[in-house]
Amino acid sequence: MDSYIYAPKDDYKHRAYWRELYTVEEADHLTGLITAAHEQGINFTTPCHPGLDITYSSAKEVSVLKRKLDQVSQFGCKAFALLFDDIEPDMSKPDKEVFQSFAHAQVSVTNEIFNHLNCPRFIFCPTEYCSSRASPTVKQSEYLNTLGSNWSKAIDILWTGPKVISKVLTIESIEEITEVLKRPPVIWDNLHANDYDQKRVFLGPYSGRSPELIPLLRGVVTNPNCEFHANAIAIQTLAFWSKCSADTKISSSLRPTLS
Repeated sequence: MDSYIYAPKDDYKHRAYWRELYTVEEADHLTGLITAAHEQGINFTTPCHPGLDITYSSAKEVSVLKRKLDQVSQFGCKAFALLFDDIEPDMSKPDKEVFQSFAHAQVSVTNEIFNHLNCPRFIFCPTEYCSSRASPTVKQSEYLNTLGSNWSKAIDILWTGPKVISKVLTIESIEEITEVLKRPPVIWDNLHANDYDQKRVFLGPYSGRSPELIPLLRGVVTNPNCEFHANAIAIQTLAFWSKCSADTKISSSLRPTLS
């Protein structure tokens, strides 16, 4: 348990207004979060989600994105992410004249940002981020195959599993996406997420993931309940799971959490 990805929906400069720099007050807040994380040995990742309206072929747009992440770097952040989830796989007319496909457009921008930041710890969230969104299938997806073949193995790629919210992750499904992406995925786990319906709260343990998956992954990040205290069991059992061996009985992880 050594990483935190900062991606709150109420930070509009993370997504809708990604071009805008943070104000002095916002910068102080973010700097404080980054400093506090580093003091506790936590790797703080700051993402940007420009996919709603970026023109991938525009040097000006890419420069604006560089400026935004350079600002965050000045706050002390050493890890970054580009997120392109939950957007339409469409390109503008100028982009269609430059790029072979939507995937090639994202590859171009991501490689340029990655190199500009001197190859830091870097995470990418694809538009096809689970099996149910891969077109037509994971293995046959031109989009996913293009991503896997065209950038540094140092770039981690997020994956939620068979579905947006996956009750079970199987070894076979992880081996399949690893082959396509040419690297193990980082699981962005929505098992306990409730940001899509806050009338629901998920109080159960981290489950449906065999410890045999652990050596097959680059990592796991959990997207928990919005209500902080509701996540005690979810996060503590995830921590226990991350230290498990293949033959560990997961049910035993509940005992210290509930006691």
